[in-house]
Amino acid sequence: MEPRVRRLITSRPSLFSFRIVLNHRSPSDAYQRLQAWSGPERATAPDMVLVPNAWLPEFSGLLRSLETALSAPQRAVFYPGVLDLFTSADRLQAVPWRIGGRALVVRTDLLEQADLKPPQTWEEVLAAAKKLHSPLDIYGIGLPGQQGGGELLAEMIWAFGGSLRNADEGYTLATEAGTKALQLYKQLAEFAQPEVLTWSQAELKNLFTGGKLAMLVTDIWWLQQVAARPDSDLQIQMLVLPAAEESVAHLIGEGLGIINGSSHEAQCLEFVRMVCQPESQTKLLELGGLPSGPHCGEIDQNDVIRAALAANISQIRSLSAQSRQRVFDVLQWALYLSLSGRQEPADALYSAQNVLVGSL
Repeated sequence: MEPRVRRLITSRPSLFSFRIVLNHRSPSDAYQRLQAWSGPERATAPDMVLVPNAWLPEFSGLLRSLETALSAPQRAVFYPGVLDLFTSADRLQAVPWRIGGRALVVRTDLLEQADLKPPQTWEEVLAAAKKLHSPLDIYGIGLPGQQGGGELLAEMIWAFGGSLRNADEGYTLATEAGTKALQLYKQLAEFAQPEVLTWSQAELKNLFTGGKLAMLVTDIWWLQQVAARPDSDLQIQMLVLPAAEESVAHLIGEGLGIINGSSHEAQCLEFVRMVCQPESQTKLLELGGLPSGPHCGEIDQNDVIRAALAANISQIRSLSAQSRQRVFDVLQWALYLSLSGRQEPADALYSAQNVLVGSL
């Protein structure tokens, strides 16, 4: 357990008559443990667990509902949309432990050599990708065509002022903003790594650290790890997501949930409520995330990328855990139809929308 987490837990010891022990596991091992605790090793499961919001639908049966655990004032601590990250099967399944976002990382050495400024808009990203693209040596930008592609397309739609939800709380993908975003994605693919549709986000991270990409959109936690690596000679800069009509913060998160059937449920609920207090959320900023609410601490302005994302956090776009993956999957389908030449962008989005409406 990291000392900074221990300080969070022991900061108000008079509130608790029980002890919390945290064990850290790598993401790959953590996923396997969650699978085991959902099945044959259920008896060995801990009382509480930290779960990335993207995993919640798969493990919804493992976690106790927290829908009635928080009062209205306790929910009001958070920005609108933050709790949606941890809502699946129409119920709150975890509370915010660490909130993050996505950013554009650029190779500053390549930009300087090409006499380019860091791009601020998607049009500038396209121009930079075109100028920096030198196939086999450097690709202008990394674009996922498999896992991660739908997420990036959603961010671009939001940047063009679009919304995936309509006035009736349904989903509408075939919009003017959606068409603009997919057209731009198709243009960017001309200056990306070859065979875009075969690449996942995880593979692009490896390509970037190998020095083959000039730009990539990815999560800030991974970027922080890359920047801190002593063996890395990459000269990089993290930027807020490019804008078109507006710059949009897209949130991701890691939440604290309670295992169904815990023999210490009352104590777990007490701890969960403590974690939701503004002072606790402020301490959790030490883990490298973003403020989860307007009263949950401030980012040191010297931490440029986190400060920039935090300043823009009121422009939140988030999808509930129960719908995000399905929406991203059908947007990825639209990418496939468009980038493969099977359909024009507007038609591809219309086809994807029909699939989505029939599945939610």
